Amino acid sequence: MPSRREFLIRCVQLAVAARGGIGALAQLQSAEPSAGFSREELKLLGAAMDEVIPQSDRMPSASAAGGVAYVQQLGWQYDNISKDIGAFLHVLQKACEEEFGIGFADLESQRRIVLMKSIEESSAKLFSDFVAYVYEAYYTRPQVQGLLSCSIPAVNDDNDEVLLAPVRKLAPLYRKCREE
Repeated sequence: MPSRREFLIRCVQLAVAARGGIGALAQLQSAEPSAGFSREELKLLGAAMDEVIPQSDRMPSASAAGGVAYVQQLGWQYDNISKDIGAFLHVLQKACEEEFGIGFADLESQRRIVLMKSIEESSAKLFSDFVAYVYEAYYTRPQVQGLLSCSIPAVNDDNDEVLLAPVRKLAPLYRKCREE
């Protein structure tokens, strides 16, 4: 099931195809991205995303669920998102190098968390925007949604009277009209 953003993008692509023909749609889809992340930034992005949503018992981490690719696609489609993520990654890497002298991806988890908490305090808007993109990337993945879905226990419909008995015992919930 596509996200709202993916749905809207597909609608625009359909409108372009209807108005300009299939050639215009192919050109739109094969166009070079206007923004992108380097390999180092993608590695940093994955490590930061995994600190926001780490792997748990049966749930994948944010990067394992395809979050990095999702955020990268958002960056290609929306320049402001690319700038927000790029600014956060820059602040994160710079703070890590100043504090520990190594890259964020090379730190152990406890130090990563401490560093991200300090960024949350010093650059709250940047941090909260990043976390919102991580949540969007994670919770829109069909793989994650499938793991979150709840199964409804089967009810034996042979015994409707057992289900209706408590309801029949209830007092009327309406006011009786007085006859005058």
